[in-house]
Amino acid sequence: MTLCRSVGTGGTCVGDGLPEPTVFQAGANGNYIVFARHPWKSGRQPDRSVTEFYYISRKPNEWDVAVRVSVSGPFTEAEYREEKRRLQLPEFSKVFKNLK
Repeated sequence: MTLCRSVGTGGTCVGDGLPEPTVFQAGANGNYIVFARHPWKSGRQPDRSVTEFYYISRKPNEWDVAVRVSVSGPFTEAEYREEKRRLQLPEFSKVFKNLK
């Protein structure tokens, strides 16, 4: 599973600057998008013994492909908990248990 952002209304999706697979949980609110993933290298299975946490600060023009996405992370679980507390990040509302 990969995180990408919609561009316009035609269903186009871009992943520029976003961490690659394997995203296994995500959530969002009006200010942030949060997600966790297991690192993955081409030709190998995701390393499920490692979890990396990220967040993206949302922007009003995030649909514009010319606007680069600013991704914060990777964070360890402890670092992410602190960021979550500090910024009031949203909960993970989507969890793909088969990828966890």
